[in-house]
Amino acid sequence: MLTLDAFEARSPGIGASGPVAVSGSQDTHGVSRLLVSAFGKHMELDAALLDKLHGFHFNGMQISYEEGYEELGGRTLYIMLSKGFTSGVVSRKFVVVTEDGAIKVRDDLR
Repeated sequence: MLTLDAFEARSPGIGASGPVAVSGSQDTHGVSRLLVSAFGKHMELDAALLDKLHGFHFNGMQISYEEGYEELGGRTLYIMLSKGFTSGVVSRKFVVVTEDGAIKVRDDLR
């Protein structure tokens, strides 16, 4: 598997999401930096969140958006980091960012 040392994805966004940008880097321990710009805010994963990605190396990234419900944090950006081969995805992690600035790292979206 070829991992990504540095990565960046940009989108003009959909409606109220505004422009979206995700960038960062990986080292031998996994994701070492992850920056997110969305909803007119610039956010960076702190050490505790990066620790949840420790040891996870990925070679694919997908970004998605939903308008969400205000009582659940409002508009939400989903970043899927995946490890895969031509035969398919073998593992993935999700970084979930809400417009109120909350960031979570999850193994699934259930």
